[in-house]
Amino acid sequence: MKARFEIRSIKSQWKPPFSKDITDEVFEVGEGENFDRIIGNGNDENVFKLVSVDSNIAKVQYSKLFTLKTHNPGNYELTLSVDAPTEMTYLWGEDGITKKITFKGIANGESTQEE
Repeated sequence: MKARFEIRSIKSQWKPPFSKDITDEVFEVGEGENFDRIIGNGNDENVFKLVSVDSNIAKVQYSKLFTLKTHNPGNYELTLSVDAPTEMTYLWGEDGITKKITFKGIANGESTQEE
């Protein structure tokens, strides 16, 4: 069973002209698969890993480089409901990065990763 996720990445410059680069991506992944990457600022690693999924809930592990905008569980796992986005930030590099992950439900087709 594959899960479908939408990821919005907003990369913000810390110095003038303070521009923002917004990227939207869709991932269809199976349990145990990694998806999305953070590259730059001395990092090159996966951001998310699908731990488990059913029709309404997905459990996702996220990178220790990111901080949730609400609370940070010690195990770096999120439980996501369908169409309920969660935001997290990366603040320690040359640019700030905000990621918004939304679980869209069970994927209908083949696995496609848009990168």
